[in-house]
Order: sequence, then C-alpha cells, then structure tokens
Amino acid sequence: MNMKSFQLLGLLCLLGTSRSIEESKRQGRFSLFNVVQFDNDPCISSSSISSGDRTRDGTCFTESECSNKGGAASGTCASGFGVCCIFSLQNGGTIAQNNSYIKNPNFPNALVDVETTSISYTVLDFISFNIEGLPDTESGGGTCTDTFTATGTAGSSVPVICGQNSGQHIYINMGKECSDEAKLTFAFSGASTIRVWEIQATQIKCGATEAPPAGCLQYHTELSGRLTTFNFSPMDETHLGSQEYSICIRQRTGFCCVQYQVCPDSLDTGFTLDPLGVPNTADVAYVDSDCNRDHIVIAASGGSCSTPNAGGNLHSRYCGSKFNANSASTVHGPVCDCTAPFDVRIFTDDGSDNEDPATANTGTSRGVCLEYIQIPCGGA
Repeated sequence: MNMKSFQLLGLLCLLGTSRSIEESKRQGRFSLFNVVQFDNDPCISSSSISSGDRTRDGTCFTESECSNKGGAASGTCASGFGVCCIFSLQNGGTIAQNNSYIKNPNFPNALVDVETTSISYTVLDFISFNIEGLPDTESGGGTCTDTFTATGTAGSSVPVICGQNSGQHIYINMGKECSDEAKLTFAFSGASTIRVWEIQATQIKCGATEAPPAGCLQYHTELSGRLTTFNFSPMDETHLGSQEYSICIRQRTGFCCVQYQVCPDSLDTGFTLDPLGVPNTADVAYVDSDCNRDHIVIAASGGSCSTPNAGGNLHSRYCGSKFNANSASTVHGPVCDCTAPFDVRIFTDDGSDNEDPATANTGTSRGVCLEYIQIPCGGA
C-alpha cells in the first residue's frame, strides 16, 4: 500500500499585503515610482475547476510574489496591479497559502499507479473525489479499499473516507497557533482507473460567522440544502462503516425549526440504514431503541413543526428503510427539529449489513440523503 501526504500550516498567519511599483516618466530623464499597496485577498481566477461549473479561487499577489511562492498566475486582481495566484499540490508537500488545491498526479487523468498524498487545512471542499470504495465482497460497512484520513494537532475527529464523494466538504479544527497543522493522507491498495481528486483548502478566521460550532465535521449555512453520508452518490454501492460525526446547520435569524425529508430517488434508497444487522429487514421506519446499529440522531425531533417540542411524540434515533417519526411506517415522512443548535449525527458500526452485496444496497445499506429547509418562527 502506498500513500501521499500533505501538510497544512496556519495559513492566516502568513497572509498580508503586497506592493506593486508603477513607473511613470517625467521630463525625459527623471522617473517617479508610485508604490501601490493592496491586501492579499481572495480573488476569482480565469482557471476552471474540474467540474467546469465555476472558476478556481486564488489569492491576490504581485506577479513576482506569486512566482516566488510557487504559484501560477491566472487572471488579474487589485485593479490590474496584482495577479490571481493559484497554488496546487500533486505529490505531497506543505500547503502554506490560502485557497490552495490538492490534485492527483497527472490530473485530470485518473491515477492508475499506487501512490500516497498528505495535507493540513481548515475547510476542504471536495471538487472531485473519486477513489476505490468498498470491495465487492463486502457491503454496508465493510473495509475501504482506498482510504482518505485527516489528523490534526487540535483534536479534530474525521472518519476514514473512501469511494465517490465529489461535492462533499469537511471542516478541520486547526487550533489557534501559527504552528498548528493538520495532515491529510491518501492510502491506495492495488491499481485503479478511477482515482481522481481535486480538493480546495480554505481557512477561516477564528470567530468568523462562517466558522462552524465545535464538533461539526460538516456545516451548512443556507436556508435549505441537502445532506448525504459519504459514498452515497453511487446508486449501486453502500455506506461506509465506523462513521461517527455531526452535520450542522447554521440557524438563520427569524427561523426556529429545521424540517428534513428524504431526497427524491428513483430507487427509493434515499434512506437505508440497517437497524438490526440482519438481511431482509422489514421495509419500514424504526426509531429510538429499535435503532441499535446504523442510525442517525436528530435530538428531540418529531413529525410536525407546528407545535415544536411541546408534547407529542419526540424521538432522537432514526433508522430502517423509511424515514419517518412514526415507528413502523411504510412511507417516508417529514421530521422536524425545533431545538437549536441544529445538527444530524451519523453513526454506523464496523460490520457488514448483508452477506449478499447484490441486494444490500437496495435493501438496507446505501446510507442517507436528506433535504432540509429552515422553518420561520411561528410555524410552517
């Protein structure tokens, strides 16, 4: 097994301002030099990300600074006095610039040979993330063939990730010191034709409104959105095992509840978490004490947002093949959480759910996809 490693330093400690010298001639032999100073702010480059739906973010430097720091100029900034500088790593190293990108060697072509990669960071956006997932002989919680791990000095807890996860993101607590760092590692087993990744690393200042609460691996800030477990994208594969993390939602002013519903899905496998660890579990919803294995937690939640957390039947654990606050229901239904802070906690064990991988996905083991919407105070 080979690996690639990248380290992320406290990027905010390294940012500052740049100076560009503009020359103008006066009376033939005399020259005046105007010093233009500008901040090293984020900028929009002219380089497209791998998905093609937007351009890459960069950092504004002078052209010489960009070159000296190992970046590539892609467009201009600061009214033309600076260049939008893009930083990319492919074969291991240290990330010391904000808005850096981690890509596999020979990107955008797939990485075929066995290799390794590590990094340290704060927010990682998985623009492209395709590595080998669970082997065909295992299902619903088996051991990853390839792995992506993240470790840091600030105690961040990131589960092992594998499979297809483009569009996902994770937050890592970098700590408060410039010397704090985190390490990302890809470990590969055997040859593959699908290994492609492009990851954007961005740091957030302490106390900024976009910073997540403590303990949140993922953080959603919009009024509505979609939450999925890792490796949910393939319709013919299963969720990952040994997962324990929180997906958090920032409460907007004037909104008191969050309502969750299963994502529309042609296979009706948008919510499939095995409650008991046995094949052919009944095609119904399970709650609370019936969810002893794979499950999600939405604390003190129920089926209605009109009477938030005041009487009625409230639940915390949900599992099975139907998502519903009514136990044994045979259809999906809305679940509402009116107790801030809002989060969905993911729990999966390390066991395989079904001996037959051909039927595990459609039966009990694909994972979770939920669409959420914040509900204004006063009811839906």
